[in-house]
Amino acid sequence: MRFFDYIDTIEKPTIDNIRVIYKAVNEKYDDLIDMALEPNSKNYKKWVQNMECLKKSENMMIDCICNKQITDTEWLELMYNIYRYQVKYGGLKYLTIEL
Repeated sequence: MRFFDYIDTIEKPTIDNIRVIYKAVNEKYDDLIDMALEPNSKNYKKWVQNMECLKKSENMMIDCICNKQITDTEWLELMYNIYRYQVKYGGLKYLTIEL
């Protein structure tokens, strides 16, 4: 299932939903780290900005998983950060979710 299709199906998120989203976002974050660390990377600054933007969403999900709950406000903020990342940098719509 595509990343945003999965997110759009969630009305009231559970911690299991957050874990699934976290797994996909974490893989994307790891890819960005690899690209930023390539020797003589011409786009180093771009990749670092890209990673910082995605890190906000990742940190929110970690906090929710640790607290074993996500409020409606946290869910809306998380969705906002994820969609903002997609608009600004792209690439998340190609992620797939493994259920």
